[in-house]
Amino acid sequence: MARRLSRPELASLIGVTRQAVGNYESGERRPDMGMVLRFAEKLGRAPAFFLHAGPEFGGSRGTRFFRSTGPRSNRLNDSLDVRLKWLWEITTFLGDLVSFPKVDIPPPAIPSGDGYSLPEIEHIATQTRRYWGLGDGPIANMIALLETRGAILSRFSMGSERVDAFSCWLSRRPYIVLGSGKQSAVRSRFDAAHELAHLILHRDVCQEDLESPEVRSRLEREANQFAGAFLLPRSSLLSEFYSARLSHLEGLKRRWRVSMQAIAHRAVQIAVLDEDQYINFRKQMSSKKWLTLEPLDDEIPFEEPTYLRKCCALVVANMNSLRVAESELGLGPDLVSEVTGYCPVPPPRAPEPRLRRVLV
Repeated sequence: MARRLSRPELASLIGVTRQAVGNYESGERRPDMGMVLRFAEKLGRAPAFFLHAGPEFGGSRGTRFFRSTGPRSNRLNDSLDVRLKWLWEITTFLGDLVSFPKVDIPPPAIPSGDGYSLPEIEHIATQTRRYWGLGDGPIANMIALLETRGAILSRFSMGSERVDAFSCWLSRRPYIVLGSGKQSAVRSRFDAAHELAHLILHRDVCQEDLESPEVRSRLEREANQFAGAFLLPRSSLLSEFYSARLSHLEGLKRRWRVSMQAIAHRAVQIAVLDEDQYINFRKQMSSKKWLTLEPLDDEIPFEEPTYLRKCCALVVANMNSLRVAESELGLGPDLVSEVTGYCPVPPPRAPEPRLRRVLV
C-alpha cells in the first residue's frame, strides 16, 4: 500500500501468484525466509519489517484531511495513511522514552450554520492568536510554533504534486505532515496554517463527509480563509496595505513570509483591494511569470520540523534505542529517516583539499 501497488502488481514484482500474496496478507500462509528476503529486496525494506505486524492504532483516530478523493486519489491516500501509521508508531515509541510538549491547541469551534461564515473564521483566527499570546505581528516560525504547542510535524515525499499536506488527530494529539516537494517556503507555511485550521474548525467532520465534493470544497475554502486570517491579521494588513504595486507586495512578503498572491487575495477579503485591482495584479504577475515562482521564493528559508529529529538523536545518544525499535516494530533506520527526517548516519564529509609542496 505504501508503494501504491495493487495485489497483481506486487505479485508480478515478487514473482508469485496473486493468490499467494493474498494468502500472505490474510495470514493463511507464512512466507519462508527466502520469500521474505525477496520481499525485502524488491520493496527496499529490512527483513525485520516483514516479520512484525506492528501495533494497531491506539486511542481515537480522527479524520485525515486529504485534499482529494476518487479511485486514483484513494490509492494515494491509502499510501499516505500507511506512512502516517509508521509516523505514529515511531512517535509512540519515542513517547515512552522522552516527554513531548503538552497539547495546547484551542478547543474546537462550532459554526452557527452548516459552515463557517468569513466573520466567524476571522474571529476564530484572532482568538487563536490571543490564546497563544501572539499579538498581531508576523509569525517568526510557523513550524516551531505548532511543535511547541504539542503537534507532531513531519515532512516527507507525498508521491504526488496534488498533495501538499494533510493532518489529523491521533490519540488526542494533532499530526501534520507537509510535503517535501514544495518549491516555496512561504507556501509551505501557508499549508501548515491551513492544516491548523482543519484541526480547529473541522474536528467533528467524519471521514465519510469528505466523499462529498461540495463538503470537501467548503472545508478547503474555510481552511484557506483561516490560514490567511491567522497569518495576516486584519488590523495589521489594513494599516500596511496602502499600495498595490508589486514592489510593495514583495516587501510585505519579506516581512510576513506569506506569498504575494496570498497577500493580494487576503487584501480582497478585507476590502482594501477591489476585484479590478486584483485582476490587474494577476495580469502583472502573469506577465512576469511569477504565478508559479515568485520573487524571494529562493531566498526565504524553509522551516523544518525539528522536534522528532531531536528526540531520535537524544534516544540514540543515550541508549541507541532505535535499534530496539527496529527489532520490536520492524522499522529500520531508513524508514525512521524517511518519516521523521532524522539521519542516523551523518553524511560523509567532502574530502579536504590536499596541499602540495611548492618549491620557491
